[in-house]
Amino acid sequence: MTTAQPDQPDFARRIARFAAEIAEHPDGLPDLVADMCRDMMLNAAAAALAGAAHPDGIALARGLRAMGGNGRSTIIGMGQRTSPVHAALVNGTLIRLLDFDDNLVESGGTGAPQVHPTAAVFPAVMALGEMNGYAGNSVLAAFAVGCEITARMSQAPQIGRACGSIGAATASAMLFAPEESTIANAVGMAATSANTGIGYQSAGAASIPEGHSAMHGVLAAITAAEGMQAAPAHDVVADEALDGLGRDWRLLDPGVTIRLYPCHSAGHSVIDAILGLLQLHRFGSNDIVSAHVGVTAETMRDLSQVLPSDGWQARASIGFIAAATLCHGQPLINFFSDPAVQDEGVRAVMGRISVEATLTASPLAPHPAEVAVSLSDGRTLRHRVDHPRGTPAMPLDAEELEAKFLYCTRYILPADHIDEAIASFRGIAEIENVTGMASVLGG
Repeated sequence: MTTAQPDQPDFARRIARFAAEIAEHPDGLPDLVADMCRDMMLNAAAAALAGAAHPDGIALARGLRAMGGNGRSTIIGMGQRTSPVHAALVNGTLIRLLDFDDNLVESGGTGAPQVHPTAAVFPAVMALGEMNGYAGNSVLAAFAVGCEITARMSQAPQIGRACGSIGAATASAMLFAPEESTIANAVGMAATSANTGIGYQSAGAASIPEGHSAMHGVLAAITAAEGMQAAPAHDVVADEALDGLGRDWRLLDPGVTIRLYPCHSAGHSVIDAILGLLQLHRFGSNDIVSAHVGVTAETMRDLSQVLPSDGWQARASIGFIAAATLCHGQPLINFFSDPAVQDEGVRAVMGRISVEATLTASPLAPHPAEVAVSLSDGRTLRHRVDHPRGTPAMPLDAEELEAKFLYCTRYILPADHIDEAIASFRGIAEIENVTGMASVLGG
């Protein structure tokens, strides 16, 4: 095991102290945090199982298989096992592929890149948990701490792009080598890995950085446990990022959005506003003369695609999201396929939609939306949504989340495995060995 380094920066020592204390007493998580994390883990498994059918996910898994080698960590939905490092890479990518995972709520709708803690941390703890048979309460505690550290590091300007790797490394070390000095060293090692921050124009390119974060976190923990030293030369994290660590949880405030729809969460208020109109009034897409969508400037920046050419771009197009919802109702995964983007009916309705930044973001409602639809019978219908389903103000209930899991897994897992997986995540703190729980997700 590693020994403490006198020059380890304060942020690494503070994270390690907090993580080591939770690792020693994994049942000490606040109830609200534990409940939130159970939902996040179940949702991550659902998103990964749905992503397992995506061509980019299949290509990544096929590439690893061609490289050879065996392992004890499941690639979700693929019926394949590999090393924990490679399983973390693939599973983190799968979770993000369909834009169907969770994300941290932005502070005041800042327009900053979204942070996806579960995509980095969940693959790491499940891969190591399956390989070494850790108890469920330890896996849950490591997951909670890893996601919390990801949330906090995302607010540290000089190191924010490595937040997922740092969170995954913290969680992995809590399981693999929970001594405070080793956790601090793993954190320091993970801090050297960062997303470049460039824009992405495909699902695979946008998703694999989360896989890298998960992979780097596992690798940092394993190598730190073997004695590799990698502390940064100086402290780079503002004290505010870690203020209240262990007392206040960013996972609860500002919180996490668990997505009910497979597209950028900035568009979910638009969807819910349209669904509200469709539920209250009888009209079809042929009745629409025009529609106006009012959003914030931040939403327009996040959803900048005007006329999408493929399924990935459609997930970031207000016009497409609004038109698809007006034509077909609640968006499903196949709404955002490449063929669906060319749907003539949806394209026709897109031509009647105008989008304008007429609303203001607030800390409580970062992405409000107001939709006005003018119909051929002379009516103009309006509906505004400040808090879409899945946000902390309107969280998904157990039935909604389980329905999403069923929808995402219905073609991959047999019915008894679906029920077993849901029950396992709900009762993870009581499971003595998570190996079987993880293997069920293999498909």
